[in-house]
Amino acid sequence: MRREADELRPNGRPFTLVVCRTGCDGPAAAEVMDEFRTAVRGCPHGVLVASGCLGSVLRCDAGTAHGSGGRGVFAVVQPCDADRGPTSPAIGLGPVPDRAGASVVCRWLKAGCPDDGSLPAELRPGPPPRTVAHLN
Repeated sequence: MRREADELRPNGRPFTLVVCRTGCDGPAAAEVMDEFRTAVRGCPHGVLVASGCLGSVLRCDAGTAHGSGGRGVFAVVQPCDADRGPTSPAIGLGPVPDRAGASVVCRWLKAGCPDDGSLPAELRPGPPPRTVAHLN
């Protein structure tokens, strides 16, 4: 039987978490960033990067004026090796609306970013505009 402390222990899989800071101000965004910082500090090979707009790699402006920050924080996770070389495709995250959503993302990061459905669909953005342009 798995203990709760074991579930919170990072598995050591390296990753880079790139967080869009464009228009993400306010108490909820600050709480999300605090959760992300704490989680990344606890992962031996985790790196946190604050970035400008990630609109070219994920759809962050659906349903709200871009940069309004009204829906939550958006980010991209790149699983990688210890030398920062990518090991699988980047994974979009967001909107992460509050501390509770950030906690779910942080548990998923500590688990090694598994592709097992443990990251809820509501924390995954739609595909980036460049990948759906052919559908217009």
